[in-house]
Amino acid sequence: MRDAASFELREALARPGYPICFLTLRSVGRFIRSLAYERVNDLEVRADLRAARGFCNVHAHRWLREAHSVLGTALIYRDVVRAALGDLETASNDRGRVGLLDRLRGRGAEPVPVANCLACAAQREAEERYLGSLAALVDEPSDLAAFAASDGLCLVHTLAGLRRGDAALETILGSARQHAERLVATLDEVIRKEDYRFHTEPRTGAERTAPADVVAWSCGAEGLV
Repeated sequence: MRDAASFELREALARPGYPICFLTLRSVGRFIRSLAYERVNDLEVRADLRAARGFCNVHAHRWLREAHSVLGTALIYRDVVRAALGDLETASNDRGRVGLLDRLRGRGAEPVPVANCLACAAQREAEERYLGSLAALVDEPSDLAAFAASDGLCLVHTLAGLRRGDAALETILGSARQHAERLVATLDEVIRKEDYRFHTEPRTGAERTAPADVVAWSCGAEGLV
């Protein structure tokens, strides 16, 4: 395959870390920058952001770190706060018939509308795009070798790949098993060397990074939702 996603994936396989995590987080960063510099005045996008009541917690804080847009933040969250005031006013007026918590939980005639975080949607789209490219990529011997030499996929994207049921399922599953077995062996050594009897034994590089590595493998790179 020679589409852009495949080229990006080939490059990411040569990097340390989990390629789908890296590409997905980069895509979310591109979405945030595009929104901040090109689309913040798009009324349709603003309506979607208002319906979602802004970004989710993870992406709201990433927006603050990376967008560097005082005006964009003010425009988006003025809409959000105004919508929230409307929610609170409606809930207050309906207090005798249905409580605020019931409305927020969707119980009652007119629950508070909540759409999906736009950055979460960008993440999911990127994950699907790159997982689809990976499924096609590993059919080619040279790319299969590159995948085998890489860090493979985190558990989150391994399970997502398995749910897709692509032809690459066995390759992805085999890679995940090998990676998990290496992690367990390394953690066994970490635990052993924490014992006072073996505490003076030198730690390998893999043992020093094992706590961060196993967390990243279990739930994906930091910033994924």
